[in-house]
Amino acid sequence: MIFETKIEPRFSELDALGHVSNTVLPVWFEHSRGPIFTRIHPSLSVRKWPLILAHYEVSFKQQIFMGAAVTVKAIVSKLGGKSMTFSHQAWQNGDLVAEGTTVAAFYDYKTQETIEIPKETRDLLEKIVTQY
Repeated sequence: MIFETKIEPRFSELDALGHVSNTVLPVWFEHSRGPIFTRIHPSLSVRKWPLILAHYEVSFKQQIFMGAAVTVKAIVSKLGGKSMTFSHQAWQNGDLVAEGTTVAAFYDYKTQETIEIPKETRDLLEKIVTQY
């Protein structure tokens, strides 16, 4: 299942060269994961948050400018025993402008250890795992 979020680049997200800063894409990618997080942790309570970020990477394909909306797509592309991989794409004016991956591990903040994906969560995630 592909989750899409529309984002209007803001002036504050531009760098000195006039394009969207490279620091912005991880924030947009995080925002695009919101609908997925709501499915697996509906309350979004940070006190019981079950995930920790393990890795992310972004590849820039083109400059991104203010003045045209950016469609950010997010999917769950892989499930491991204790983690899941998200794949992201950012599109502007019909062009792929950036893509990336994020790995989030299921985590017990009390014990400070990664944990197996709970069965009920895995069952939900298996229904939405896909590829572009």
